[in-house]
Amino acid sequence: MDIFDSAVRTKGDLAGVFEYEESGGPRSATAYFYLHRLEGDPTGSVLGAIYVRSGQWAITEADVAIEWDSGEQRVGLFVFGVLVAAFDAATGVKYGGQYGKDFNAEIPWS
Repeated sequence: MDIFDSAVRTKGDLAGVFEYEESGGPRSATAYFYLHRLEGDPTGSVLGAIYVRSGQWAITEADVAIEWDSGEQRVGLFVFGVLVAAFDAATGVKYGGQYGKDFNAEIPWS
């Protein structure tokens, strides 16, 4: 099952995008979280990517949410209700990723 979800900032200039693809079969499945530019030049460009995981994953669209923080400076990827990756749109800093690894990223959120 392929999953695609996104959230656009109120200004309409940036979007957080989650993509999980099994198109090559379960062994080649990959999940990434992207920060996309929706306005400006070049439109549609990827400003950043965070590797989330590889391999088959028992998730559905209902298990994934993308949200902007209250100041719309950071966009985060929530899986099973837990913040697992985020971009700071003002600075370009990336947080988290590598879901399921023995690692606990500190991701600032407000």
